[in-house]
Amino acid sequence: MDRTAASGGEDDGGDRLLALASLGLVGTGAEERFDRITRAAQELFEVPVAAVNLLDDHYLYTKSPQFPGTAVRNRPDTFCDVTISADELTVSPDTAADPRFSDKPDVAGGRGVRFYAGRPLHVDGHPVGTLCLYDVRPRELTRDALNRFDEMGAWAERELLDSREIEHAVTVQQALLPTISPAAPAYAVAATSAPLNGLGGDFYSWRRVGETVELTVADVMGKGVAAALMAATVRAALYSREPGSPAEQLEGTGRVLDQDLEATGIFATVFHARLDIETGAVAYADAGHGLNLLVRADGGHEQLRGSGLPLGLELSTSRRDEHATLEPGDTLVSFTDGLLELHGGTLAAFEDIARLVAEHRDPSSIVEAVKALVAEAAPDDDVTVLAVHRTRGEGS
Repeated sequence: MDRTAASGGEDDGGDRLLALASLGLVGTGAEERFDRITRAAQELFEVPVAAVNLLDDHYLYTKSPQFPGTAVRNRPDTFCDVTISADELTVSPDTAADPRFSDKPDVAGGRGVRFYAGRPLHVDGHPVGTLCLYDVRPRELTRDALNRFDEMGAWAERELLDSREIEHAVTVQQALLPTISPAAPAYAVAATSAPLNGLGGDFYSWRRVGETVELTVADVMGKGVAAALMAATVRAALYSREPGSPAEQLEGTGRVLDQDLEATGIFATVFHARLDIETGAVAYADAGHGLNLLVRADGGHEQLRGSGLPLGLELSTSRRDEHATLEPGDTLVSFTDGLLELHGGTLAAFEDIARLVAEHRDPSSIVEAVKALVAEAAPDDDVTVLAVHRTRGEGS
């Protein structure tokens, strides 16, 4: 790599920038896993500031700690530009006497930084960021301190790599969601899932089975990687079964997953339905989900309730199919409790959600309205919604 070119925001090397981009962290908000590192470094080395930074070819982005007005800086103005360009642990005991740093704004300007230590953080062998220490007085680091600093840098690198694994997992989880219409011309179908932290335990699915369409919305207890892993397991177990009634499919899935769910202490609520394309008849089984509305063409609505317990809480209970009919102009919507929370979290929220569905009707429009709500409210739970609208009476 051309170190001279890297300095000052010239050609930084496509591979390095690709490695940086693969993390999906540039411009993102504060995260406790990085703040934990900088707090520990600040205390261990007794410095006013420790930071984790990411650098592209023009800018430095402070990942931790984040303060207003300090998250993005011109790269050539920063100490870390030197560290990334040299690609080695860089220490300046007195920045005012160091020609590499003496003209930097933080030295010559009002901040008065007089000590700097920077450790490059690597991804795929490329320096993409730094762990660094700043002090307003000149000082030295002992060899033992430098070794500890290097070890803390390795900790920060592991967190960066974990970010990429999470990003990849998000891509995989999104790829498992259906994107193609179930080929039922008399119906419009759309859905969205907005996990709280990129990964979550919600999922939706649909598939054409003969002259029917299977519809599923599930919510696995918890958030993040563990919930996402179990959600994928529930989905695979459910859709690996031979087509049958919704109740039979949920019962079989529960039996297959019983030991796994018990061992992990996790349970999952599931709404699983089969829609007859010709008649609009809906047979469904509800494993503790209960968040399903049938909004009629005239604006009236009814909640599709179920008596089943969540998967993982079988307690030797049998499941049964419930029945409803999707008439022309009706919309069926199933959602997770994250959407309920966006409307206050009480039973009164069903009225608000029914009004939202009645106002939009078209599933794609309903999905866009929910996305707008999520963007505005920043909910603290995963939000998933699936909507099906019967557009006319005849079947396919």
